[in-house]
Amino acid sequence: MAQPHATKKIEQAEYMRTVWHDVPAPGTPFESVLDPKYWQHVSGFLKPRDRIEVDAEDGSYFAELMVIDAGRLYAKVELMRKHDFAAPGVEAATDSPYEIKWAGRAKWRVLRKADRAPVRDGFNDRESAELWAAAHAKAA
Repeated sequence: MAQPHATKKIEQAEYMRTVWHDVPAPGTPFESVLDPKYWQHVSGFLKPRDRIEVDAEDGSYFAELMVIDAGRLYAKVELMRKHDFAAPGVEAATDSPYEIKWAGRAKWRVLRKADRAPVRDGFNDRESAELWAAAHAKAA
């Protein structure tokens, strides 16, 4: 027969840990967030068992980390889960006059290859920008 649960061992999770949200700078390899030195400027906020949601600015992945240890200039984290959001995308023709780039607040942007001038931005995902560029290239 199972022993009854000790009520002193159950608490609301919000009292035991904090959930943080991090958006790495564009171009930061995911492996960097697993390096204890990556967290050195914010390690004073972190404590063991805290969770960190890591959300790529361009929407390409989401990960959840658990803080194992945190000190003055480091935080050891373990990867709990990671999901890559690889858009199926339309493969841009190599002779296409456009290229697609993530542009931060401007979201996904279509650039003219000839002079790298922005043609259109504000696309929520890469696939939409690629579709627009392909249609615009055909019409031109």
